[in-house]
Order: sequence, then structure tokens, then C-alpha cells
Amino acid sequence: MNSLIENKDIRELVCGDNFAYVLQERGTFLPTEYKVLQSQSDGCFVRCMKMLYNGQVQLYYMTQELKSFAAMIPTMDGDGFLTIVSNLFASIIDVKSNGFLSCQNVDISFDKIYVDPATYKVRLVYLPLSKRIYEDYASFENEMRSELVRLIAEEDALVSPQTTQLSADLSSGVLTLEDLYSRMKDGKGVRGAAQKTTPGGTLRLVAVNGPSQLEIAVTKDDFVIGKKPELCDGVVGFNRMISRAHCKICQRDGQYTITDLQSANGTYVNRMRIQPGRPQPVKNGDMIRLANSDFQILID
Repeated sequence: MNSLIENKDIRELVCGDNFAYVLQERGTFLPTEYKVLQSQSDGCFVRCMKMLYNGQVQLYYMTQELKSFAAMIPTMDGDGFLTIVSNLFASIIDVKSNGFLSCQNVDISFDKIYVDPATYKVRLVYLPLSKRIYEDYASFENEMRSELVRLIAEEDALVSPQTTQLSADLSSGVLTLEDLYSRMKDGKGVRGAAQKTTPGGTLRLVAVNGPSQLEIAVTKDDFVIGKKPELCDGVVGFNRMISRAHCKICQRDGQYTITDLQSANGTYVNRMRIQPGRPQPVKNGDMIRLANSDFQILID
């Protein structure tokens, strides 16, 4: 449970599909952290607005298009669980490296970890307050590890060799969070849906934070993506910065590559710009950027 609620420093209000925290003491609100939180554009956090409620400061969180991790667990299999956990680790690592915000004020309760059901991208609830949920980072990470271990043990549908290994790694504490995330992304030891490449599987590009819900299924061995329908197999029409024929996804023996087709504004794989004309291997869970629009690769 959120210790700030337990200590009555804040109280929670349910607001339809959204929720809010009302601060008991106005002085605990940190304007600088709130401004930093508002400036984050990578989708790591649940959107938050400062409002007034009966003269008290209210932090209003907009979650209507998301699902809580807790709500997804009953219908989740091991691969889906590993994908979400990998994305959770990535979000926490982003907070750690932010320089202004602290993991001590991230609510790690499963009902306050939110997931985009289309992409499995994780968004965190951050409280910009001088009173912290956790005493230090070690307390934060220890609770996260123990709750994930407990969940794997209790939910039969999540049990697999991969989740069993993850549970052992979380319990031992030998591997840092960064080590665990790296192993999951590289496919060493712990593997999940975000790393699985299924020979003959269908690759889909799912728009992340785009102005419209766009999903492109790659249905040919050589599949061109861009904004001009006459030149492309898959069309992205909402961004003028994407070239007419921007990139090409190829499939050979169940392995996928992406090639930039001399686009004006570049193609990126996991934030690294690739060289035009040089095929770059991609796998399930990778993030692709075309110009300034992000997509996640899903292979099933």
C-alpha cells in the first residue's frame, strides 16, 4: 500500500476511469518536480494535472486509455507478463537516469502501474511531493522485486522456465535491475515475448502515442513503409516528416530486418539511427522511430 495514504498524508479519489490524490498539506507539493514531470515526452509517466479540490492541492491522473497491471494479470500468460516486466524495468531505469525525479516517489503497487493494452508500454504514477513513498531507493526496489516474486509464485498461468528463472534472479539480488533488463532485451537467460522471434510469425508495427491508433501488419517478405500509397505497402499518413518511401522491412527464414530508404529524417532502432541502405536486424519488442513517430514491433 502507498505509505502516504496509510499515513494520511494524501487521500485517493476515484474519478470515473481516472483517479486523483488530494494533499492534506499544501506545503508538501514540489513545483519543480511537477514541472519536470510535465516536461517528460517519452510516455514513461501517467499524465498528471495539478488542480484544486475544496481549497486543497489535487493531483489528477488520466488513465482512461490504460489498464492497471493488476487488472491485466488474470488474463495474462508468461510471455505477456515478461514483456510488461521488461517494459517496467525500462521505465524505472529511465526514472533513475532522469536526474531530477526519484524512484522513491513512484507508486509501484500493481494497481498503480499502468499498461497500454495495445503495446504493453508501461506508464508510472509519480507523486511530486517532499514526503516520499519509500525511505530510499533500496526500499523501493526491494518491494518491487518481492512483489514480482510473489506474483510469479501465486499465478499458475505465469509459470514457465523463463519466469521461474526471473523469480530466482529477482530473489538472489546478484543482478542489478539494469543487468536483468539487459539480459531480457538481449535474450540471455531470461527471455520473454519482447525477445521472442517466431519463424514465420507476423510482424506488426503499432504506433506509440500517435494522433491515431495505427497498426501496420507486414504481409510480404519485402514490405515498404512510407506516406505515399502508390509507393508503399504500409502507409503512415499522419506525419509529413515521414518520407514517401521511408523504410523497408524484410523477412528471411523467420528473421526480420529494417532498412532505411534514404529517408529525409531517418529511421531509428531503439533510439539509434541506422545507416541508409544497410539492413538492421529487429526483434519483438524493439522500438522503431520513423522521423519523429514511434512504433513498437510485435511479432506473433
